[in-house]
Amino acid sequence: MHTFLEILKYTIPALLVLFATWLILKKFIDYNTKHLVVMQQNLELEKQKMEMGSKSKKEEAFIPLKLQAYERLALFLERINPPNLITRELQPNLNAGQFHKNLLSSIKDEFEHNMSQQIYISDQAWTAIKSAKEEVMSLINKAAKNIDPSESAVKLGESVLAAAFENGESPVDNALAVLKNDLRVQFDG
Repeated sequence: MHTFLEILKYTIPALLVLFATWLILKKFIDYNTKHLVVMQQNLELEKQKMEMGSKSKKEEAFIPLKLQAYERLALFLERINPPNLITRELQPNLNAGQFHKNLLSSIKDEFEHNMSQQIYISDQAWTAIKSAKEEVMSLINKAAKNIDPSESAVKLGESVLAAAFENGESPVDNALAVLKNDLRVQFDG
């Protein structure tokens, strides 16, 4: 019996130390497991925030480009508006034939310069802009048919302006209205 007590004397403290170690390790593992789960959830949230932030940053970068496109196309329309176009392009030393070519060339150059902006606007707005360009060019061509090419450029300018005011409804104003409406739709919802 004495041997049995000697064995118990060494075994019980060893079992108690083993049990205490097991409890401490269990608590440590449970705590770290919970902590790991929380960290994974936080990581997922951060990842989602970054993805959403990335989208909004892309959108934020895209908005100024869209606004610039609307501005440039509005400026294009204003520049091809017959009163503005004639005032800008009229030179006293030109005859009507040269002036006619300059007017058409100016419209074509402006259009080609702004053609890439169509990717930022609706198809309807782009169609209205192209239509306005074609109508203004047609108006200039019709006015040029009634004027002798050797006459003064001023005479052609007056004829174009008279035809523009006779027409009543300006194709440029119509296209500008479509462009403005498109802008409102794009940014108001």
